Amino acid sequence: MMNTNSKMKNSLATALVALAITGLGLAGSGCAGKPVQPSTTASAAAQEAIPLVGTFKVNRYVLDNGLKLLVVEDHTSPTFAYQTWFRVGSRDESPGRTGLAHLFEHMMFKETRTLKEGEFDRILEGAGAEGENAFTSQDYTAYIQELPKDKLELIARLEADRMVNLIINDQAFKTETEVVQNERRFRNENNPDGLIFQELFETAFTKHPYRWPVIGYQQDLNSMKGQDGVDFYRSFYSPNHATIVIVGDVKPEEALAMVKKHYDGIAAQPTPARSIEAEPPQASSRHKTLKLNMKNEKLLMGYRVPAITHEDVPALNLLQSVLSGGKSSRLHRALVETGIAGSVEAYSADSKDPSLFLVSCNLQKGRKAAQAEAVILRELARLAQQPVGEKELEKARNNISFGFFSGLEGNFNKARFLGTYEAVAEGFEAGLNVYQRTLAVNALELQAVARRYFQNKNRTVIMGVPK
Repeated sequence: MMNTNSKMKNSLATALVALAITGLGLAGSGCAGKPVQPSTTASAAAQEAIPLVGTFKVNRYVLDNGLKLLVVEDHTSPTFAYQTWFRVGSRDESPGRTGLAHLFEHMMFKETRTLKEGEFDRILEGAGAEGENAFTSQDYTAYIQELPKDKLELIARLEADRMVNLIINDQAFKTETEVVQNERRFRNENNPDGLIFQELFETAFTKHPYRWPVIGYQQDLNSMKGQDGVDFYRSFYSPNHATIVIVGDVKPEEALAMVKKHYDGIAAQPTPARSIEAEPPQASSRHKTLKLNMKNEKLLMGYRVPAITHEDVPALNLLQSVLSGGKSSRLHRALVETGIAGSVEAYSADSKDPSLFLVSCNLQKGRKAAQAEAVILRELARLAQQPVGEKELEKARNNISFGFFSGLEGNFNKARFLGTYEAVAEGFEAGLNVYQRTLAVNALELQAVARRYFQNKNRTVIMGVPK
């Protein structure tokens, strides 16, 4: 299991995380007492067939209980990807309960009313599953597998079971909390990159829940109990908060029938009343310096930018490519080729709510983060002052196209693209739309967006220096 910074990193550059209460006998999703039984009547499902890329089409269904299903038929190999995306992440937590979404991701691999702890993994391993894992982000939590073509009913049954029959008790919750605490120490507290990243978001955001790390704070993790897990399960792990994505050697109508068979009997649950506070405008630049256990200095800079569905996102994507899309990009030439930095990367958080456009830089020995900051500011100012030439613009578009199509290779990548945009933008069509609009951005539009967002008052900078 992992969060966005763990072993199957949900890179922000490309787009871009893992029971009855003891003595109480409670389980989530409002289901009492016994394992869920499939409905004997078929639910009505709305269907759309929407072009994806090439000849591939996405068959979209919505079951009566609100569960969304996306199916892409691809007989290239006798396998399929099966991914379950829940529209809940760290943005849905509250102060004092940070890290709950990621902690619950771990809980989903524990015991259910029908399976003992560890049996879920053993069954899938015996069935030839590959890539079984999970990841949590600020905006969503996803559970993923790839299996042989004849195992569709098996995975549908297993995933439906843990959507409604998970057992949560205080001991299991405590055990997984200790696992997450160790993960936090490794990924954040003892990792300079993790500390700098955490500090940037804590500094850039003062109200919005993006300000706390996905993995949560130590004191919050220590204070939570099993009942917190039950409440979270009941609130968010229901069919009307989920999208299942199936891509591979399957027939859409057969996939629909299998999903209906195993999920129809799971009731929808009310959407929790949430009041996510909007982040107020930033009035001036913010700077912090961290003294850390490392040899060379590091720089992480963030500019406030809009949510992933905003009309300026295509231009920001193109600016990202101009700045760090390959060895001929502006920042690579200005920082890496000059010996100032060992690496530099620009990328956008691509989030459900307004977030950050990031520039990260690892300095060469003896070089200063302040020096790199000055170079980056110069290049950003140049983008705002002078339109990008057509040749450079075309190269950036080609880089975007290559990344888009290579990011859709294979069952897993197609499913992940669909699931991400369904969770963050309420529809994968938004991802296709962003791509098409990115290719149409011209030099003047690019310049206008650079002026709009790359302003000093809009910037937060964290410098990491050796102790």
